[in-house]
Amino acid sequence: MVRLLIGLRAAITRNQLRQGNRGPLIAGLVLAMLSAAGTLYLGTVSYPRLAAGADVIALVFGLWLGGHLAQRALSGEATLRPEMFALLPLRRRALATALLAVNLADPALILFVVPFAAVIALGAQAGIVPALVGVAGALLTTVLAGVAGTVAGGILGPGARRGHDIGTMVTALAISIISVAGITLPWLVTVLRERSAPWLIALVRVLPSGWAAVAVDAAARSQWLWVALPLAGLAALSGVIALAWPAVLARRMTGAGTPSHAARPHAERRALLPRTAVGAVAAKEMRLWVRDPIRLTPLLIAVIVGAAMCAIPRLTTGTGQLLPFAGAATVVIAAACACNLYGNDGTSLWLTITAPGSGRPDVRGRQLAWLLITGPYALVLTVLLTAISGQVWAWPWALGGLAALLGGACGLIPLASLTWVVPLDDAGNPTPQYPLKVYPTMIAVAITAAPAASVALAGSLAGLTWLGWLAVPVGIATGAALAWKLGAVAARRLRRTQVTVLRTLASAA
Repeated sequence: MVRLLIGLRAAITRNQLRQGNRGPLIAGLVLAMLSAAGTLYLGTVSYPRLAAGADVIALVFGLWLGGHLAQRALSGEATLRPEMFALLPLRRRALATALLAVNLADPALILFVVPFAAVIALGAQAGIVPALVGVAGALLTTVLAGVAGTVAGGILGPGARRGHDIGTMVTALAISIISVAGITLPWLVTVLRERSAPWLIALVRVLPSGWAAVAVDAAARSQWLWVALPLAGLAALSGVIALAWPAVLARRMTGAGTPSHAARPHAERRALLPRTAVGAVAAKEMRLWVRDPIRLTPLLIAVIVGAAMCAIPRLTTGTGQLLPFAGAATVVIAAACACNLYGNDGTSLWLTITAPGSGRPDVRGRQLAWLLITGPYALVLTVLLTAISGQVWAWPWALGGLAALLGGACGLIPLASLTWVVPLDDAGNPTPQYPLKVYPTMIAVAITAAPAASVALAGSLAGLTWLGWLAVPVGIATGAALAWKLGAVAARRLRRTQVTVLRTLASAA
């Protein structure tokens, strides 16, 4: 059965590659190999102490393993979905064993061979025995990645009732932690090399992703008990997760899950939004932002990453220079993640097309909903963290920049969404083309703060407080102008290209 399933997956993959665009896949593969080569290089670097090198490797292994689990939780198994076998007369345990073996033979896991070889290179610096321990640790960590990824895809992947539930929260949290660690990786590596953050050292060593590096460090110091325990722990953890896989598969294939609660009648509540077409669209959009995992997940990531990347330097080294800009960072990330609203909504655009004159209210309603979802949080976060930081000079920078970014993002979000519409894949997940929109949008949104930042900079250079505070009204003015003008451009573009956009979305459905 394993051989047949491997052949089936290979055939499906070849067909998908023939029909799809290979460019993003090749670009992603190149980036992954570059990252893998960078990880391997970290294993060859000379460290003041081998323990410091083990800490660095443990941190990077955590990023690789966490990224793999988050990816599988978001997309699941792209080819051999469990639902395909639900009607076949196969014993569930036999099918579970076969699917697990197929996933362990996944060519994508070959990518882990290069970065996980870093622990072997690290061990080779101390001798042949630590290098052999590194080989065992790398293999066991790869097996853990394959087994845990399979179960994560079964529990949280598409088709597993991954709606507005804890699965979305867990996935967003995992991606957020990985994103923050990736952004601050050079600084974290420096901290670990200098061993100036004991809590971070303890964290990277206690996680399973760091057990292979712990074993290598122990082998270099001839502490054989601490060699055996982490390796045995990796094997045992993989075995426990594998034992849970048949139950997860059975639950997935039978569709068992928490029964949905019937809608409860409730008294009509006072509307917070205007009873207009714009208000109706905004109300619909606000519900989607908190109910649709495709929207909620990146929104949670923006909330966590924006605050964490500015707060971590304060928590570790006492540097609070970035705290005032946590709200601005949140806005930039949230705007970039919202750059494909029309692509995410699919053929529901038909409802807008068939209602004459609904293009402009649709764009304005989406702008209003995003502003109401993101703006209050970003403002409270900016004021609170700026006050905590004690950086008095940062007030005009933070408030002026935030106002400009909120307005610029409101204008750019619908325009970017309509400029290049990227449909979701067959499983309802973002395609590899999605990041190609995210990063340019992030840069464009950040640029909208340039006028306010220029005024604040002029006030700082001239030593004139009143001039620096002019950044706030400048930010409000430029933000309002960009939101109104770019929204009008997006509305005209929607009226002009709505049929073409719908055809693009329908062809991918």
